[in-house]
Amino acid sequence: MSYKLIAVDLDDSLLGKDLKISEANKRALFAARDRGVQVTIATGRMLNSALPYIKELQIDIPIITYQGAYIKDTRTGDTLAWKPVPRQYAHRILVECKKQNLHIQFYNESSYFFEQDNEFSSLYHRMVGIQGAEVEDLFQLLLQEEPIKLLIVDTPSRIERLYEYFREIYGDVLQVLISRPNYLEFTNTEATKGNALALLAQMLNISRDEIVAIGDSYNDISMIKYAGLGIAMGNAPDYVKSYARYVTKGNDENGIAYAIERFVLEKE
Repeated sequence: MSYKLIAVDLDDSLLGKDLKISEANKRALFAARDRGVQVTIATGRMLNSALPYIKELQIDIPIITYQGAYIKDTRTGDTLAWKPVPRQYAHRILVECKKQNLHIQFYNESSYFFEQDNEFSSLYHRMVGIQGAEVEDLFQLLLQEEPIKLLIVDTPSRIERLYEYFREIYGDVLQVLISRPNYLEFTNTEATKGNALALLAQMLNISRDEIVAIGDSYNDISMIKYAGLGIAMGNAPDYVKSYARYVTKGNDENGIAYAIERFVLEKE
């Protein structure tokens, strides 16, 4: 099969535990592009947090951020998709988080906000490398704009319980996902990586059979299912692996390079 587009997740997929792109992964992606295959990133991260990797890989087509809520052409600056969390649901989630004393972050196009700088905001800052802004009242922000994403940061065990709780309430009207063990994310129900990849493929005039999508987490399932070749990382949960046509090596074992060399570059 001749593939024309590769979409890769960042955290725990393309990036190792050191949050860097290995030389092997980079070489494989550049080799694929030398063969005419287009490469993009599909991440839950905000654009500013993904930009260093976009520049490092010299990506010249639109990229998917915020789980698919935001597609941006970084060359032209054009916004190609923008699907925020509806205000009424965002308000209800903020109220519930206030009641339960949860650390929640509010995202717009270029930044994120929280009401208290604490261990969870520090953990997030270390992971993404972008400093958020502490504000007095997130409800005041909500009056000005709808968030592109809301995110709760907490311990993995509590995140699992909160996932069940919030999914029961909002699962029919929002996308509620654990994107990393410490993160519970709320986005527009249409804002999935799979939907965004389908839209991007349409823009590029590429069929789904010609797409390779690689990821490791629950938020990657939709694009793994959509792509002609959906690949799960070796470090992915078994549930995520069950949706993939192929499971590659782990993110600290150059799993991206291994998959690209086998299926796109067709090396044995």
